Amino acid sequence: MRLLRSALAVLEKDFLLEARTRYGVNTIALFVVISVALALFSLAGEELKNEVVATLMWNTIFFAAMTALQRGFVSEAERGTALFLALSASATAIFLGKAIYNFLLSLVVNALVAALYALFLNLKVETWEIFMATLFLASVSTAVTLTLISAIVANANSRGGLFAVLSFPILLPMILLVVRATRISTMEDAPFFRAETELQLLAAYAVVMLTVSLLLFEFVWEE
Repeated sequence: MRLLRSALAVLEKDFLLEARTRYGVNTIALFVVISVALALFSLAGEELKNEVVATLMWNTIFFAAMTALQRGFVSEAERGTALFLALSASATAIFLGKAIYNFLLSLVVNALVAALYALFLNLKVETWEIFMATLFLASVSTAVTLTLISAIVANANSRGGLFAVLSFPILLPMILLVVRATRISTMEDAPFFRAETELQLLAAYAVVMLTVSLLLFEFVWEE
């Protein structure tokens, strides 16, 4: 219970900080709108296959995540509040609070991008169970992975470039799986079990990354 209270306190702190500055929300919204607008104008009314639109959607989501989730520990280093945070809660509670915040943010971003692609680029989902499960598991995996990487690069000089370099190879297996699962969800009469392998691998990826992150975070945070 103490761990949960500490994690929720970290989560509340991040929400309050975002509510005051709105830096992350404004940046993400601007990036997503510009990305969708560029895709829309580039196509100039041309109809694309659902599979291609689904791939474009996850391309936008990936770069939106790079923009949104790298701030977790970088902002603590920039404001000089990392030491205060370390004295206020355990390493595990800090990681869980940050990861939950990133998960909620990632879920909102993913849902926003999917809605815009459905509205403006005619993304048609045939099997909503597969699509929603894919969005959820992708949000969990992205949040856990990028929370750890944000902590690793927080004190580096070139944070932005290093964050992207470390994130891409680690997230690549997840990206391939979510694209395949989303393509299946856009096919007509695709039963849920057709994407069972992809969803199981996504769930396994999320569990593995959560376990590894919890094991490594204390060392990363203290060093």
